[in-house]
Amino acid sequence: MSAPLDFLKIFAGQLRQGGIRFAITSGMACVHYGLQQTTKDSDWIIAPDDLDKLRELLMSLEQAAPPWRVSYRQIFGAPLDAEYMAHGWTSHLLLTDPDGVEHKVDLFGKAPRVRQVALDPEFPDFADRDVVAQMKRTDRPKDWPIVDSLGWQLTGRSRHQSLVHLQDADKLLSVWPQSDAEARGIAVRRRP
Repeated sequence: MSAPLDFLKIFAGQLRQGGIRFAITSGMACVHYGLQQTTKDSDWIIAPDDLDKLRELLMSLEQAAPPWRVSYRQIFGAPLDAEYMAHGWTSHLLLTDPDGVEHKVDLFGKAPRVRQVALDPEFPDFADRDVVAQMKRTDRPKDWPIVDSLGWQLTGRSRHQSLVHLQDADKLLSVWPQSDAEARGIAVRRRP
């Protein structure tokens, strides 16, 4: 299982089987939405109430035959504990599958800048475009074209979310007149 997309499917299936609520977000969601080609890790929003189930799942992977190896990555992060995860910390794990392939997994209990986690209605393993765009509103310049592209993809799905995330002035000015007063009002309140 060397392909990152294979890992996503397998790990998502294990989470579902364990009754763990989740959403794939950030880089892998951007790959899914056609906005990135590759990413080095996978980012998962896990319901804080399901962290005990997640720890049980990870322990069962270590006890499987053949076993996985689960460890913390050597970067700054929080322990996989509800106290930290419910307050916006990220836990960084390294899951080594039975074939020896390493998978970098970043786990969020409370996704940064996200008011409410929503799933893509067509692909419910993934956070919807609005959630991904909120998470990509970072201090890294490389994330802002992604935010704009997600906003552009939202024009046919959710006009007010599109207005919130569009960064390109020409795109914003093309969508604004086509939007009703309610969508504009929501966007004005939400847009920085």
